[in-house]
This record gives sequence, structure tokens and C-alpha cells, in this order.
Amino acid sequence: MRRRTPFAHHALERVCERYGIRLTKRQQQAFGRTLSNPKFTIPLTRNRVACYFGGRWYLLACNAPIRALPPHIMTSYTVQTFLRLEDASDDDKRILRNDERYLKTNNDAFHVLSASHLKSTEPLPPRNKITVELPDDLTDDELPRDEIQSAESMLNTYCDEKQ
Repeated sequence: MRRRTPFAHHALERVCERYGIRLTKRQQQAFGRTLSNPKFTIPLTRNRVACYFGGRWYLLACNAPIRALPPHIMTSYTVQTFLRLEDASDDDKRILRNDERYLKTNNDAFHVLSASHLKSTEPLPPRNKITVELPDDLTDDELPRDEIQSAESMLNTYCDEKQ
């Protein structure tokens, strides 16, 4: 028995237009299975769904809410269209910002996270050495030796951490 894919013809045209890919029948079936998997699907507002498939996020509009449907019920809904990621509403973005599954992908395709939420994968640029000069007129009597050594140790530790 051949499985029907959950995509309307219009949706297949829009995924090509808006995401630059043409889904084969096999990919459509795999995408449909992914839609029914709660690990990769985030229900949004107004029958919209964010779905992570093939290493990227998609924004879809369905004819009914998708709430982790089992695969055998998958044909009871239809993906009406693929929306652009920037078409996500403010409420959709709020949902995504607070969803652990979205955060785990480390792929902020919807641009909803602040820089502090994202894990940086780029190495930091090399820093210049920091030199701290003490005034020439300080004597050992004015600054006890253990404070000098403590300050020097903290400065060296700080500089080593930054490199």
C-alpha cells in the first residue's frame, strides 16, 4: 500500500519557491513522518507549525492543528502551504523562544533569540596583550610584597583566560 503524502500541490510549489528545494515523493513521505514526531514539530498559532527537517526549519500552515499525530492518522490533515520564516507572527516567535526543542537545534532560523541564547561556534578573535603599568613613584613600603604578588598572579590568570 502506497502512502499518500500530506502536502497539497500548492504547498509543494511554495516549498520550491520559498525554500529553494523540490521534495521528491520519498522526501515528502519522510517529511510527513517528521511532522508527526513531536521532537521535530512545534505547534504554533492558527494551525501553523514549525518543523525541523533535513537540518533546517520550515514554517507550514495546515488545515488542522498538528498535535503529535500518530503516523496512521497523518493523512487526516493537509499541509496547505509553506510560509516564509519571516512570516512567523509575534506569538509564534514567543512560542519558539520558549521551546526547548527549538533551543536545542542551535539554529535560530526564525531570529527570535538574543545573542546570549545562541552557542557561539566561531572562535573568538585573538586579543592583544594587556599591559598594566604601575606608577614609578610607588615603593615597596607603599605596596606590600604579598599584595604585589597577589595582583600579579590575578593579572596573569586573567590574561591567560582571555587568550
